[in-house]
Amino acid sequence: SSGINAEYGRLEEGKEIEYNPDFRLYITTKLPNPQYPPEITTKTTIVNFSVKEQGLEAQLLAIVVRHERRELEEQKDALVIKMAEAQNILLELEDKILHLLNTSQVSLLEDEQLVDALQNSKATAEDIKKQLAISEQTSIKIDQARQAFSQCSLRASTLFFVLKELSLVDPMYQFSLESYTELFKLSLAHSPKSDDLQERIRSLNDYHTLSVYHNTCRGLFERHKLLFSFQMCVKIMESEKRINPEEFQFFLRGGQVLKKRRTVSQSSARLAAFIFVG
Repeated sequence: SSGINAEYGRLEEGKEIEYNPDFRLYITTKLPNPQYPPEITTKTTIVNFSVKEQGLEAQLLAIVVRHERRELEEQKDALVIKMAEAQNILLELEDKILHLLNTSQVSLLEDEQLVDALQNSKATAEDIKKQLAISEQTSIKIDQARQAFSQCSLRASTLFFVLKELSLVDPMYQFSLESYTELFKLSLAHSPKSDDLQERIRSLNDYHTLSVYHNTCRGLFERHKLLFSFQMCVKIMESEKRINPEEFQFFLRGGQVLKKRRTVSQSSARLAAFIFVG
């Protein structure tokens, strides 16, 4: 139907159609990594809401630090706000100078207002840059202190993606990031406390790993529980660099004889069967 804001566009066939420039069409997909041809990607805005391991690890790290060392996370938040405000002041000074330059009706040297503004802006900019340099150094120190808890966020992130991959075993296995985050917070609250940092990290990782296992097994078929345990173990060891990738692939696939027009030999097949059975 026609409207006040309606406009007209011409199709490739030459026909004119009426459309509203405020019209928006949103399309969602369940594909984890959709691929579209160039003629579609150039005419659309693609937003990826999927969770990545590094992004989730950073979110969980903030939760851990806020629980264990609240003052560090508060300093981090305040520092980010302070640095953003300083950057905004610099942009405002630049815009003010550009505005005075564009509106000045006399020579630059004769415009006292512009000269004063330039001098004040220069002094303010130098002070802000010094503050930003100090803030950046402080931010580095805070990040270094926060990284002491990175082992906890790495373990928690690894376990979530183990849960996410269970949908490949059975589409019924779907897990919410929000509920997982709440489970992680419960682990932080109920895991054994310790003044020793490494002991605290170890107890938290052990408690959360067991908690994830127990809560997940409630919704798994019995035949999938052993597979889930194995996947948890493998992914944890991979994250800690305790698995040789070549040896693990050999464990999964067995030995192969690479000859033309030949597959795995009978002896290799028997050996592989012995590995899995024995």
